[in-house]
Amino acid sequence: MKLVSLKFCFLIVTLAWLAVVVTGCALMREGAVLGLGKYTETKTANKLPSIPVSQDAMQVEIVFIERPVTDPLLGSALWNEVDEIGAIELADQESLNQNGLRVGHVSSVPPMALQTLLGLKSHLGGINKEDESLLLSGRRLMLRSGVPTDIQTSSLFEKCSLRLITDDDDEPVSVKDFEQARCVFRVKAHKVQDGWARLEFTPEVHYGAQQLRRTATNIGWQLENRQNTSPLYNQKFEVTLNVGEMAIITATDEVSPHSAGKLFFRGEGPKADIQKILVVRLANMSKMDVTRSK
Repeated sequence: MKLVSLKFCFLIVTLAWLAVVVTGCALMREGAVLGLGKYTETKTANKLPSIPVSQDAMQVEIVFIERPVTDPLLGSALWNEVDEIGAIELADQESLNQNGLRVGHVSSVPPMALQTLLGLKSHLGGINKEDESLLLSGRRLMLRSGVPTDIQTSSLFEKCSLRLITDDDDEPVSVKDFEQARCVFRVKAHKVQDGWARLEFTPEVHYGAQQLRRTATNIGWQLENRQNTSPLYNQKFEVTLNVGEMAIITATDEVSPHSAGKLFFRGEGPKADIQKILVVRLANMSKMDVTRSK
């Protein structure tokens, strides 16, 4: 009996030793995965895969410039070097100008006046791949083709009136009053081809209290916490840009007190003599896959 007991005890000790060895090896392998050991290949293999960039993704940079309305850089020094005629359709340009809005197109080599306004150094006048992301130090967005985003241009107005000149013969001038209002551009980027995108701008006035509202989206109607929205569809315009090029939007030199240009790009009270310029640059795009028939 004693011999059997000794064999049984020996068996128990052996099994316990094997359990410790196996567990220790497992812990060592786990430590390697967590970076506690030297099994770096195991750690790398267990990393989560990076999120792929969508094939229709576009990166845009958004910058606001604020200057006194008397600044000469806001006048001919800038606009003599900016393409207004080719930026948008002539009919759209006339309608925008009547309502105090001005839109231009800038190449990937900005004119000196715009470089000065943006605070750029002269060596950035020519843009290459290495420093293209350093051109503007503003807000960067990654947009998908056709998916909108909002760019707010004004501060909050407790009360304001918008006087809009329209092409409607029955109502050539529309006047609307708003409370708790913000001026916003609804922007959609559409991919045209490799390196080219069409940016669609719709001015909107967001007003009233924030609450859940039914909102039309690309995937149907959804509830969103937002204000009421009054789109200015007759002031909608499009600008086609190549990578590195910019659209600039601001108020005309002379704006009436209740025009769209005044509300969107000039303030009130202590900021009544300050004018904003919105600069939107197409910074980068994902390559499009072209399928060729065999």
